[in-house]
Amino acid sequence: MAVKFTILGSGSGGNCAYLETDEARVLVDAGFSPRQIRKRLQEIGRVPENLTAILVTHEHSDHVQGLTGIAAKLNIPIYCNRDTKEAFEFQFETKFDCRLFETGASFEIGDLLVDTFAIPHDAQDPVGYLLRTPAGNIGFATDLGHMTKLVLERIRPANVLVLESNHDVKMLQDCPRRPWSIFTS
Repeated sequence: MAVKFTILGSGSGGNCAYLETDEARVLVDAGFSPRQIRKRLQEIGRVPENLTAILVTHEHSDHVQGLTGIAAKLNIPIYCNRDTKEAFEFQFETKFDCRLFETGASFEIGDLLVDTFAIPHDAQDPVGYLLRTPAGNIGFATDLGHMTKLVLERIRPANVLVLESNHDVKMLQDCPRRPWSIFTS
């Protein structure tokens, strides 16, 4: 029951993580070019052709830019909620093989149980994940506007936590694109 978890990159230039269990090989986000994703996977001895799924947190390009070259070309199912699917399909002007979930729901990919939860961020319906593996739980919350009671409750069972926060009140107030909900969630 070995579990391998690697952050392939995190930041405004791209976000992508790799999780492998006995029965699942999953990317969390695909925010690099397909070439970069392939290169970063090769650095850990893996190839995108062996992926069983891609989990998407939200539709911003630094989380989805590799979907067309990885998921679409290799027929890898994408797990996301309806609002996120609609947003990135509009952005890329193409349809994808998506397995939809409602935010707050749980689902399985092989021996991986995925719990989803809402996070405060300026996207359509951004989510975090609690990835329940046979070896332990990984909490995953990127682009977290600020910590909410719900997020704290959902990540509490995590043995490992991936947390990326980008909350800057002044920046949010000065940007006309940011909805008020990320101030008050």
